[in-house]
Amino acid sequence: MPTVVVTDQAADSAALKQQLTEIQRLIGERDWPRALAALRSIVDVKSFGSLPSDTQYRILALASRVAIYHGPAKLGHEYLARVIAMPQAGYADWWERLRETDQAGNDVDSVSTLKVVMQRWPDRAGNLDKDYVLKVVKEAKQLRNGAALALLQALYDAHWKLTWDLEPSGAWRDLTLLVLDRGPLAEAVDVASHVTSAYVLIAMRADRRFDAVVAASPTQFDISAAAERELQAFQAAADKSPRSLELKSWVINSLLRQQHYEAALAASDSVLLDIDSTNYPDKLYEDYAAQRSRFLNLRAVALERMGRWDEALAQLIAASHLNEKYNGNVSQLIDLGDLYCELERPRDALAAIGSIVAPTSPFGAMQLESVRLEAAQQLRDTQQVRRSLDYLRAHRADAPSDYVDSFIVVNVLDQAARVLIAQLLDKDQRQNALLNVQGFAPTPGTPRDVELEARRRKVIARPEVQAAIHEVGRAESYKLEAPWQ
Repeated sequence: MPTVVVTDQAADSAALKQQLTEIQRLIGERDWPRALAALRSIVDVKSFGSLPSDTQYRILALASRVAIYHGPAKLGHEYLARVIAMPQAGYADWWERLRETDQAGNDVDSVSTLKVVMQRWPDRAGNLDKDYVLKVVKEAKQLRNGAALALLQALYDAHWKLTWDLEPSGAWRDLTLLVLDRGPLAEAVDVASHVTSAYVLIAMRADRRFDAVVAASPTQFDISAAAERELQAFQAAADKSPRSLELKSWVINSLLRQQHYEAALAASDSVLLDIDSTNYPDKLYEDYAAQRSRFLNLRAVALERMGRWDEALAQLIAASHLNEKYNGNVSQLIDLGDLYCELERPRDALAAIGSIVAPTSPFGAMQLESVRLEAAQQLRDTQQVRRSLDYLRAHRADAPSDYVDSFIVVNVLDQAARVLIAQLLDKDQRQNALLNVQGFAPTPGTPRDVELEARRRKVIARPEVQAAIHEVGRAESYKLEAPWQ
């Protein structure tokens, strides 16, 4: 194989061209070590800085990719940092930077990089994975120095939306509050006009911090109308994208929330019939592999609401055997454990969550521990109850409502009230806490469900809790199910 010609005469364009031609050949042959060595022989010489800026950019961009994917990643990241500092850096370079910061778990750089991408290439906003963007938004909220405001404003200015042109209501709610802190009501009202989720609107309506926004747009905050608009939006999106099982599931989910149980079950039965009628469901639904377990989970909920508990259990068991988004199952096994607890079958609940082998998110870990706590309480396993409470306390920031519920499960209502009051008075936790104290329509449940709900309502009715609610907001009643995961 020919040896790469190395020259210190960077100004010699003919020699440089020959070197780059040879490097491209090595790359084509996947001879990554020699290709990277040849690139370094150009980049690392002192005369590299005397090359035309466009030439420097092309070589550095190529060297960064080769090093990141096929050589020392640290070297590639160093080259990439030089690339994005150049005026020629384009979307592909900054996208690579996004990927790098995400893998490194660098929240500060992830937030700042995504902000730049949105500001410079707003037309590419729809190209990024929605779950990734929402994750970075969550990271931004944990940072200081206005990181969340800057990122959310960049997303809003880029007209960023979720898949299928749906609005990210939670993000716009957060931006509305940040804008209100600065003062311009008209701007806050404009941002809030993009909030479409009925539950986000309920939480905003309940929070005194949004009173001026609610007063400026009373029609938008008509919750019954908002829930119907949301259902129609999902239905319209599903009609436009008939090969999306996720959208079908969102329609079913909305029907359940509005307590249209027969319609929800009929819709899920129709989808299941289509799936069972073909040997190639992945051709029927492009996201079948990723969404089938969640769809079956929703069908199980619809069966529960119709009081068909044995069928619901069988359906959820079937869902729990499927991979979740190409990985091992977590969500359906947790839900299965929860259903067993509702049916007062704690040993089966422990067996369900005991079969989880896939990694769980921090939020998922809290839900899993909540099932373990409920099972231990039913089995009168006081040692496990103590261990579970310790875990839920230590990780309460990952799922604040689960922490409150833990004291309801063990029937320590004084402590449940104290934790709930603290969440109501905490500016960062207030929205979820206010949502959880609203009056929602009762749902069909087991005797255990009814018992726990009665305890929860007792906590909310306590004078000290009511005083905290009225200090920061209000509680109203809605003809919707309480929010659930």
